[in-house]
Amino acid sequence: MSSSTALLVGLLIGLLGAGQAQALLRLDFEQKYFQHPQRQVWDFSMVRPDSVYHIFYHTIHEQTPNAVHGDTIWHATSEDLRHWQIEGPILTVGPEPHDSGAIWAPDVFFDPEAENWKILYTGNDDQMNQSICLAESPDLYAWTKSPHNPVIEPDPAQYVWSREGSWSNFRDPFVWREADQWHVLVTALQNLGQNTGVLYHGVSEDLINWTDVGIFFANDGEDPWRVLESPQYHQIDDYHWLFFGEFDTGGLSGISSSQPDQFSMDSRVVFDYGYAPEIDEFDPGVRLVSRLAPYHNATDGISYAVRIDTVQFNVDGTLDVLKPHPLDNNWPLRQGIACLAAPTFGDNPTVRGDDPVGMVGNSYFGSAEYYQGPLAGRGAPGAQLGDGTRGHLHSHPFVLTGDRIELLVGGGDYPQTCYVALVDAATDTILLSESGGGESTMTPRVWDVRPYQGQTCYILIMDDETGEMGHINVDEIIEIVDPLTAAPLPDARLALRDAQAAPNPFNPSTRIRFTLEEPMTLQLRVHDLRGRVIWTSARQNLEAGDQSIAWQGRDSRGHAVPAGQYLFSLEAEGQVAASGKLSLVK
Repeated sequence: MSSSTALLVGLLIGLLGAGQAQALLRLDFEQKYFQHPQRQVWDFSMVRPDSVYHIFYHTIHEQTPNAVHGDTIWHATSEDLRHWQIEGPILTVGPEPHDSGAIWAPDVFFDPEAENWKILYTGNDDQMNQSICLAESPDLYAWTKSPHNPVIEPDPAQYVWSREGSWSNFRDPFVWREADQWHVLVTALQNLGQNTGVLYHGVSEDLINWTDVGIFFANDGEDPWRVLESPQYHQIDDYHWLFFGEFDTGGLSGISSSQPDQFSMDSRVVFDYGYAPEIDEFDPGVRLVSRLAPYHNATDGISYAVRIDTVQFNVDGTLDVLKPHPLDNNWPLRQGIACLAAPTFGDNPTVRGDDPVGMVGNSYFGSAEYYQGPLAGRGAPGAQLGDGTRGHLHSHPFVLTGDRIELLVGGGDYPQTCYVALVDAATDTILLSESGGGESTMTPRVWDVRPYQGQTCYILIMDDETGEMGHINVDEIIEIVDPLTAAPLPDARLALRDAQAAPNPFNPSTRIRFTLEEPMTLQLRVHDLRGRVIWTSARQNLEAGDQSIAWQGRDSRGHAVPAGQYLFSLEAEGQVAASGKLSLVK
């Protein structure tokens, strides 16, 4: 056991008398999607200043029919693009008239001269006339709108735009730095003999005062009136690339050319479906393409998530979106039709009116289901393979060191032919197994694995049953170390002091404030009074001095937690450095 695990175990024993320890093996079927539970995700921007991904997005409630009501820009974080933590809203509408109607389309970037983060976003007045606004942050968490807003309004003599009209197009900023100047592209409309979708191109020294240097690109396609939404411009190897979506048209468009003044819709390729394409290179030579992906939600409506894949740019100026199988990392051996569209995205049975499956996160394994997710190319919302299919999958082998394994299981009651099992890797002997028990909705199961500690094992999910309810659902396979058997707690001598929550009691959010004597990597965990971890922050690389981490009073799925007493622990440099109590009142 690591010193950090032992320390956290000791903390929970000391605070609670008993509790749960840390997960070791974890197999949970999550895919590279970002969802906000019970809300639609719209235009977004993603950055990764260190090992943590940050996504900023405007969002509306799931039942809201139109994104014009987007009144809030939110923030979430992830270490792997699969497991996301909702950090909370960062900007809301108003109070000034220029963004009193809605705020959309954030573009987040670092300003090296000011040594802080900036965001350009679309502000809409109450008639949906659009302009570009600015906000800034020292840490990506606390944001302040600029007193100079709006920082960009188009010239009504040059563009189809008026503050006196309604729905004037000027939105979706994209910022880059070139030749010691800031550049921005903005979706706009101009009368070039007819109303034509164009990209405004502005330059600035300070992000406040902008100069229009002329149209970057005008829609010269079959429908020139369609504005070009969510533009992005990149120079990749020997080619210049322009990415965008056409208004009211699904599909990600890309144009490549040796020079940007040679862009033409004649060479446009629609390289995938979706909306609002974003290209990022967080690791050298590895580029990601993210976009909005529509899907059916449980209330029989359309919602949106962000799907993330890898994109390959070729030497001939073409590109390919790469979609590796989402089970490749943890489940290398898969056979049979039952694995055809695994894992299953969302609560797929509810789309066709069946009972909820009891999943956690965005995906689970369901051997009778046939929907891998939006833009996956496998299956469709609500589709199923049925009980007549067969298949099985094996996890990577692992050395069993925990005391128990917790998992969620549902499906038919066929212990010999349809089950999930812990298997000895040396002999292929089944050590422990669970069937669905005749209920498709998954329920918690627990295996006592102490007799098998030290053995190399793997997880087997088997569906060799074609009878009624011949299917199995599995999620959240987690190996646990029992705190009562954990190693003694070592002394944590870390340079962290004065940790306290403020406000406390609080509603709806609080901040854990503390002082660091030296730089360190730190993470905040919030526990309930039974010792269960209900929320964990992203790991943050923090400098010496006064610091803080916020908790928005929500669990790891983004749901508001009930009023009551909670515990926090600060884990720094792999050890628990501070802890305390929290009181949420409502």
